[in-house]
Amino acid sequence: MKISLNSIKMVSLGIVLAFLLGGCSSGSSDTSSGGGSSSEVSLDGGDSSVTSSGDSLGTLSVYLTDAPTDEVSSVNVYITGLTVKRSGASVERFSNDVGLIDLLTLRNSSLLMAEKNVRAGDYEFIRVELDQSRSNVIDKSTGETLPLKIPSEEIKVNGRFVVPTDGFTNIVLDFDADKSLVKLGNGNWLLKPVIVKK
Repeated sequence: MKISLNSIKMVSLGIVLAFLLGGCSSGSSDTSSGGGSSSEVSLDGGDSSVTSSGDSLGTLSVYLTDAPTDEVSSVNVYITGLTVKRSGASVERFSNDVGLIDLLTLRNSSLLMAEKNVRAGDYEFIRVELDQSRSNVIDKSTGETLPLKIPSEEIKVNGRFVVPTDGFTNIVLDFDADKSLVKLGNGNWLLKPVIVKK
C-alpha cells in the first residue's frame, strides 16, 4: 500500500493535537475541584464557613461606685455573683463571689467587680446577687454593727448596652446608698437598692 508523505504529516499532527487537548482538559478539572487544599473566601475577606456573629467575642467590664450618705459610716454588702442577659439568649453567669464591699469607700472612685470576654451583641440587663447574712451597716453615732435586711437578695439593673466584636464595654453601676437605705423601727436597716447604670 502506498502512503504519501502528506498523509503521514496529517496523522502526526492529529496525534500531537490530541495530546495537547487532553492535557488542557485534565488541568481544567484539577482547578475546578480545588485539589482539596484551597478554601472559599467571601467578599468581605472572611472565611465563608463563618456565618454567624454570635460566636464573636468582646470584653465587658463592670464597675461599682456609690453616692454618699450621712447616716451610717459603712454599708457592707456581700456580692455573690453577677449575671447578664443577651438579647435572644438565656441569662448567663458573668462572675461568682465578688466578695464584701463597703459602698461608702467608693464615693469618689469606682471598683472593678469583674471583667470577662463575652459574646458580642445587644444586652438587656445586669443582675447583682447579694447575700443578706454576710451584709451589714455600721452606725455612725454608736459604731455598732447592725444587720442589713435585703428582701430579694438580688438587684436587676435594666438598661440595654452593646458589646462590640473585638471591642470593650465598660459599665458603671452607681449604687445610691442614701436612697437605698431605710431605717426600721427596731433600729436595723433595710436595703431597697437604687442602682443606675452609667
